[in-house]
Amino acid sequence: MTHYLNGDRIYQVLKSIISVAFVYFFLAIVSAQISAVTNYTQLLSLNSGFALAVMLTKPQVRALFGIVLGALCLSFYQVFVLDNINGDVTVQLLIPAFTAAIQAYIALIIYRKWVNDDNSLGHDSDLLRFLKVIPLIAVVNTLFSIATSQWLNTIPQELYISAWVSFWISHLLGLILLTPVALSLFEQKNALWQKRKYIIVSNFAATLVITFLICHNIKMYESERLEDRFKIITNQTATLFQISLKEKELLQASVAQLIVSSEEVTRAEFNQFVKGLSLKSEYIQVIEWLPKIKHEQRASYEKLQSEYFGEGFVITEAKEKGVIIPATKRDVYYPITYLEPEWDNDLAKGFDPSGSSAAKALIEKAIISGKGQARGPIEIARNSGFKHAFIVYKPVYKNFDGTKTLDPSEGEVIGFVNIVVRVEAFIQTIVGPTDTANFDLQWQDVETGKYYFDNDIKTSSPFKHVIDIHISGRDMKLIFTPTHTFIEQAATEIVAIAMITSLVLASLFSLLILNITARTSRIESEVKLRTKELEAANTKLELLSNKDALTDLFNRRYFENALQDEFERSQRYKATFALIMFDIDNFKKINDQYGHPCGDKVIKSVADYLISTSRSSDVLARVGGEEFALILPAQSETHIMSIIERMRIDISNIKVRYDEHTVQFTCSFGIAIFDEHVKDMHTLIKMADQAMYKAKTTGRNRTKLFVGF
Repeated sequence: MTHYLNGDRIYQVLKSIISVAFVYFFLAIVSAQISAVTNYTQLLSLNSGFALAVMLTKPQVRALFGIVLGALCLSFYQVFVLDNINGDVTVQLLIPAFTAAIQAYIALIIYRKWVNDDNSLGHDSDLLRFLKVIPLIAVVNTLFSIATSQWLNTIPQELYISAWVSFWISHLLGLILLTPVALSLFEQKNALWQKRKYIIVSNFAATLVITFLICHNIKMYESERLEDRFKIITNQTATLFQISLKEKELLQASVAQLIVSSEEVTRAEFNQFVKGLSLKSEYIQVIEWLPKIKHEQRASYEKLQSEYFGEGFVITEAKEKGVIIPATKRDVYYPITYLEPEWDNDLAKGFDPSGSSAAKALIEKAIISGKGQARGPIEIARNSGFKHAFIVYKPVYKNFDGTKTLDPSEGEVIGFVNIVVRVEAFIQTIVGPTDTANFDLQWQDVETGKYYFDNDIKTSSPFKHVIDIHISGRDMKLIFTPTHTFIEQAATEIVAIAMITSLVLASLFSLLILNITARTSRIESEVKLRTKELEAANTKLELLSNKDALTDLFNRRYFENALQDEFERSQRYKATFALIMFDIDNFKKINDQYGHPCGDKVIKSVADYLISTSRSSDVLARVGGEEFALILPAQSETHIMSIIERMRIDISNIKVRYDEHTVQFTCSFGIAIFDEHVKDMHTLIKMADQAMYKAKTTGRNRTKLFVGF
């Protein structure tokens, strides 16, 4: 129980889960930023490769919890930051998280079934299986991605095939690119991955940077190309927009000319004339004649018009939006008297717009200028409801001689010809059906900052095009924003092609790196093995070249080199050592009496004894047929004498069995001690030889120390 509740262990587990979640979330965001093609498809899913690598190298439960948490964070980001809400928020948050975990677990099962458990990808067969299994894992991931999208209804039905291809490519490239990178970082104990780590990570980083730069530049070019094309379309539309409104100004001017050219225009004449002009203009709400009525004329005017409009007719004005009341007392009224068409315009009958301060100011401006003046954005009340309207006031004047005119300098105003355009209908005529339109249009009044027409555009756009226009004495702006329809239809596939090409080349290069590093590692291992074997053979050969074949003692060549080294060392450090030369007494008689095989056996027995009793610092050598030499470093004279004397006695007790004979023998020893008076190695050898000679001449089986020449 203590083990599971240990604070450090819990901290490490939570740290591992949070780390996996953060990296998964980060890679998903980076993938979308780099490779997003549309709002619902992209060409790289680095988080897929990371999920597989985590499942391969980390404890499965921690890995799965980390992936679920990372996918959940991604869902939160998409829903609450990007505002991509589509249906039930809880479902939209949880479904992608759990499908991500299922994808990762199935990917692990498939990978383990095909590829070796050591994850090294160190052989061509492993890489080949890796290349076979990754597309299959990508297909499984794509199935879950498509199923999730269908469940959440985030992809249009007609785009499922292209979404399928896009999802598969994104998972495939993400698995090929990131799985090796993650394995090289996670497999700390695998020597091959550690060798690959820097080159694979460098290749991956360079791939992302190059892909981003290439695609960014292409996107900039594409954006400029799209913007230029968009400007051409919107300039044409703005021209059509102005021409259409100018056409309505001409229609309004024609009606004003009718008023001027006739001494008295009847209602029937007005209606018939206007109907003929505006028959094809479906977006004209109404054309009106607003005569000037002085206050003292009001009663007689209302009485006269009640004959046509009915009892109770009065001049009206707007108190507030949708509330029409009898006009308040003022010096002059401009009630709507003639109007065509009359249907849907009952509330306009007798309505005086000059009751509004904004309209009154505009009317006064029109009277002074004599030109048509457009009113700012307004909603008008009609039988069918409120309508956004574009209204232009055109004044008509009366000369002092009683004739009518459109020239403000020759008389006083006698009324206005108004034209009212239904904004929504007019815009639809210009833009076309909403679902196929190339742009969203906003029509703004500069003076008030308000909109005649506002699409309430919620989605961001890469660019906008603003065109300034001047119509009926008023400055306006047409703000064009491209729709997704325009971008999808006008955009080319060059960005996607360039991105796929770049990522595929990077993936191939990554696989090439895996193959090269695997082969290099195998070659290095083979070279190390062969080098080790060669070194062992050379050591053995060198040893054989320095050893006597019969006795396994060092030979004369090695002995002389060792003696020279010991001589120089002792000179340098003021140390001492002893050189012992000895041979087997009467060895020739042994050979003559028992034969050379017996002699070899005697020599071998002496060598075996020396090997069994020597120290690691001693040098033992056979320097002649039956002659031996010993180098004993750092020993006192008394100690050396005791060692050699014991050696002489032991050798004399050796019994060699040969055929039916038992052979015993003795040795004579000569000892030379190195001191500062010995000038060279050859002198020391000569001293030991003379001591051995003295041992033989004084009876053999003796030990003699050289005491001076």
